[in-house]
Amino acid sequence: MPRDGVRAGAGGRLAGRLKDARVVATTLALGAAGGALFDWIGMPAAWLAGAMVAVAAGAIGTRVPLRVPEWMREVAYTLVGLSMGAGITPDTLRVMRTWPLSMILLVVSIAVTVMASAAYLERVHRWDRATARYSAIPGALAGVLAMAAKANVDLPRVALAQSLRLFILVVAMPWILRLIAPPPGMSAPTVVASPEGAFGVLLLLVASGAGAWLFHRFRLPGDVLLGAMLASALLHATGLVQGAAPTPVLIAGFLIAGSVIGARFRGVPAAVLRRSVGPAVGSVVIALVLAAGFAWAGSRWLDMPFGTLWIAYAPGGLEAMTIVAYALGLDVAFIGAHHVVRFLGIGVAAPLWEPKKRAPVAVES
Repeated sequence: MPRDGVRAGAGGRLAGRLKDARVVATTLALGAAGGALFDWIGMPAAWLAGAMVAVAAGAIGTRVPLRVPEWMREVAYTLVGLSMGAGITPDTLRVMRTWPLSMILLVVSIAVTVMASAAYLERVHRWDRATARYSAIPGALAGVLAMAAKANVDLPRVALAQSLRLFILVVAMPWILRLIAPPPGMSAPTVVASPEGAFGVLLLLVASGAGAWLFHRFRLPGDVLLGAMLASALLHATGLVQGAAPTPVLIAGFLIAGSVIGARFRGVPAAVLRRSVGPAVGSVVIALVLAAGFAWAGSRWLDMPFGTLWIAYAPGGLEAMTIVAYALGLDVAFIGAHHVVRFLGIGVAAPLWEPKKRAPVAVES
């Protein structure tokens, strides 16, 4: 290839990288502005919810390219998971005896909320049965879309309904909890420390990174977030390290997590969103009310905080709900375990619940 061609190719690659960097910088700047605003007005889980709302607002109905690269998401989730592991205490181990009983309520609550939400979408909004069912399955977006793609469903509608539900939950649940059952809030984290100093910091980073890599490599539930959290929890439980990541690192993790969710709405036409908001809000309200009922019953039966159980039973994504729990100062081990069980259960049960294929029905939202 002539030298001019080589230079042109290199210049094109550089221009492409600069363009990608501007897209990411714009996305994170929007997220930071939203997070700062929510933090200023005192919203719970401010940096997560604020970043999500701001990026989604910038993405909907516009041609502005907004995205967060996969590697940045994984680094952020690893650092947040590392800090979550520091919160695993002897009290966490003590309440594990209540987990099997709570799991029973979880299974029943999932079945009830999914069937009620699907019936609402099908009968009130006249969605076809398959689309309504896949739209009502809580969390596990990638898995649900993979299953839905093989069925005779309105796939864009399923994807939008799933994204809207997660969006509503991240915004609404912290705010509602603050009103009816104020959570303790995330305690101020301290810089990682240990008797070995820098060696302890390095050990924590290496172990958490390895745990994140293993969970990602074998596609385990929770991916890098829970992998890093479990590795960090083991080191903290054995006393090899103490403390957590500094506050700015956590804020960056929340900001990136919120921006990832908000960027899902990139390119969604405003008219399509308006038609989908009503059904999505209605199905989420049904699911939240039913989950709250089961959480209330569980709090009376197991003598556990209502907020912890409500987040554990919430029909949201595993990573998002665990991060919300951490931001609110709730028991992330308990909540994360419940969402892992829900994730696995959905993977087994969803194909069994799939309706028989039939011709799609033209409906109005």
